[in-house]
Amino acid sequence: MASKIEIQVPVERQKAAQAAGNFELADLPGALATPSAAVRVGKAVKQDKALKTVRSLNGITKLSPGQVIANYGKSESKWASAYQKRRAGAAEFHELLSYARQIIGLDSSGQLLICLMGHAGQGPCIPLWVPREEVTLTVQPNDIILRFDDMTFDW
Repeated sequence: MASKIEIQVPVERQKAAQAAGNFELADLPGALATPSAAVRVGKAVKQDKALKTVRSLNGITKLSPGQVIANYGKSESKWASAYQKRRAGAAEFHELLSYARQIIGLDSSGQLLICLMGHAGQGPCIPLWVPREEVTLTVQPNDIILRFDDMTFDW
């Protein structure tokens, strides 16, 4: 009988000097607007708002193999949208995902991974998945945390 792999990613709540303002899932471009689950972070746990599928941030940060979580603030959302416009609506999913503040995944073997993808529109977006023993998701008020299921790590 196979054991079920699940890892809870710890969350660190930072106080933003100034909240960037609200934005909605619909403000995210392309497939970013249709995650498997999403939560908007509040100033306190009680103020978190479930946007899709889960009831709380804990529901998103409990990862099973093939799941990826990404953190978007309003700035990251704007940058991804601007990139989508420059690409005439044809940006690839991983290119849009690359604008996330943090990207954390769990592969099929139960290995925790972080994805490093820096390009800032300056060239090709090359994902690099790096194994980590432990990872902390860092969030600020008004961030939207997305989870995508059934992901592979070979793109």
